Amino acid sequence: MNKALDRGDAAQTNTDPRILHTRTLKSFYTDRSDFNNLITLYSKSNLLSYSLRVFHQIPSPNIVSWTSLISAHSNSPLSLRFFLSMLCHPTFSFLPNQRTFASLFKTCASLSYAFSFGLSLHSMSLKLSFNNKPFCGSALVNFYSKFRLPDNAKRVFDEMHDKEEFCYSAMIVCLAQNSRCVDSLSVFADMRRRDVVSTVHSVSGALRSAAELAAMEQCRIIHGHALVAGFDRNVVVGTALIDAYGKAGHVFDARRVFDENVSVLNVVAWNAMLSGYAQQGDKNSVLELFHLLETRGFSPDEYSFLAVLTAFSNAVGF
Repeated sequence: MNKALDRGDAAQTNTDPRILHTRTLKSFYTDRSDFNNLITLYSKSNLLSYSLRVFHQIPSPNIVSWTSLISAHSNSPLSLRFFLSMLCHPTFSFLPNQRTFASLFKTCASLSYAFSFGLSLHSMSLKLSFNNKPFCGSALVNFYSKFRLPDNAKRVFDEMHDKEEFCYSAMIVCLAQNSRCVDSLSVFADMRRRDVVSTVHSVSGALRSAAELAAMEQCRIIHGHALVAGFDRNVVVGTALIDAYGKAGHVFDARRVFDENVSVLNVVAWNAMLSGYAQQGDKNSVLELFHLLETRGFSPDEYSFLAVLTAFSNAVGF
């Protein structure tokens, strides 16, 4: 079958998935996996209605077919509806896999009213022994993080076997987002001791925790690690570094990181630099940077204006 279908990546071939779909239908022999891959292709191309159309063309959808459909709609409540349809389907004779649950936990995390549904999924995944699997477990950690239940997330994390880098990333970010900064840095240190590869998210999460604690030494250590790992030019890590140095009062270090990465930074990073100056009451630097922000073609948002007001409020003698 077509190599683009085998890879499940239309973007790399610059091929419209509808063209591949037509070729599939015209082929002498079509395997079910071809349809499954087409669902993924349509999802990546943001053509979700076509993914559902493909699914209905599968004579006997298997768990991979259902999971592909559920995953394609993981940013929509439809994924939960498809899951229930799968359970009620007359030909349903298989069990969900950990990727099925991971997609469903992602959906539940994005819906404020889906907490109870997520708990039911947790119970089901527990019975199927998927909670300690990395892919499902990390998605469950994210789910509890979104509902601000870091202790639940930590229990899931501690029960996981063979934690991979994305598992640590999920836990570090969860703790950082829920103001458990010391615990977040502890998990990051444990990840480093075990020689688990860092990710952009684990580094930025650790930097966020160090920033909240104004832990300058930790900021520098993590910055050094980011340099070695090659993350120093990443916009997420760069923004976290600017924020961390700014909150610790080291605006010169923050500005150095800012200037080194200015070509790739977004308005969030600019706001972090503005806030660093504002915290010190340096209204002149804030106004200079605010003007530069506008000349670079960015539109200031509410946080940009708040930084300006804060700078004048904190300025000595104002």
